[in-house]
Amino acid sequence: MDNPRLDARVLIAHVIEADTAHTFLRSDMVLTQEQDQKIGLLVRRRLVHEPVARIVGQREFWGMPFDVTTDTLDPRADTEVLVSAIIDHRHRIGSARPRILDLGTGTGCILLALLQAMPEATGIGIDLSVGALTVAKRNAATNGLSDRANFSCMSWMEALQGPFNIMVANPPYLSAADMSQRSPEVRYDPERALFGGDDGLSCYRTIIDDVLRVIARPGLLAFETGLGQARQVSGMLESAGFRVVEIRPDLAAIPRCVVAQI
Repeated sequence: MDNPRLDARVLIAHVIEADTAHTFLRSDMVLTQEQDQKIGLLVRRRLVHEPVARIVGQREFWGMPFDVTTDTLDPRADTEVLVSAIIDHRHRIGSARPRILDLGTGTGCILLALLQAMPEATGIGIDLSVGALTVAKRNAATNGLSDRANFSCMSWMEALQGPFNIMVANPPYLSAADMSQRSPEVRYDPERALFGGDDGLSCYRTIIDDVLRVIARPGLLAFETGLGQARQVSGMLESAGFRVVEIRPDLAAIPRCVVAQI
C-alpha cells in the first residue's frame, strides 16, 4: 500500500466514529472486542486492494464529503485539476449567472465543487446510471446544494436543450489495453464508467459531435483526459471549431485536463 499509516488511521477513525485527525488524541482509548473485530474486517478488505473510500463509503473532494458506492467512480484528487481549471477560466464565458452541465456526473463531485466555488451558478448532472444519480442527489443535499443542482438520467446530451455556459466531463477513457492492465484498486470502479472504446476516445467523439447544439457562445468546455490523450482530444476540439486555451497537468505532471472556448 502506498499510504498504510493513513489508510489504517482512516479505518480506525471510521470504526470508533472519530475524525481522522482526532485519532492522535485518543491513543489511550481501549477498543471493545466488537470494534477490534470490525477493524480487522476492514483491514482484510484493504489488503485485497479495495479502496479505503469504498470501505468507509465516503471520499473527500474539494474539501467536501461525498458518498461513494458501487454505482459510482471513486473521485480522485487528479480530478480537482478540472475544477480549478474551470474556475480559473470562468471569466471567458461572459455570464454573471452561468449554467453548468456535467456529463457523466457519477457522485456529482465535479458539478457540486463548481457550484460551491461559484455561488451564482446553477447546474445539471447527467448520468446513465440511476444508482449513480441517487448518490449524486444525496451528495447535493449533504453539501447544501440541492437548490442549485438538478440531475437527470440520459445518455450524454440526447434530450437536453441549452444553452449551457460551462460544460465539463470526466468521461470513460480507458482503452481496451488499459482495461486489461488496470490496477487492483481501479477494478472496484464500475466498468461502464471506465471503458472508452478500443482506443479510449469514443466518448469524447460522441460528446464533441453534439456539443455545439447545447453550448452557449461564448462558452467553456473542459475534459479530463487519460494518459497520452490530451493532444488527441485537443485536436478533436479544434476540428469542431473550439479554441484550446489550456492543457493543465495533474499532480504527477501528466497532462490531465483540456479546456477549450467557443
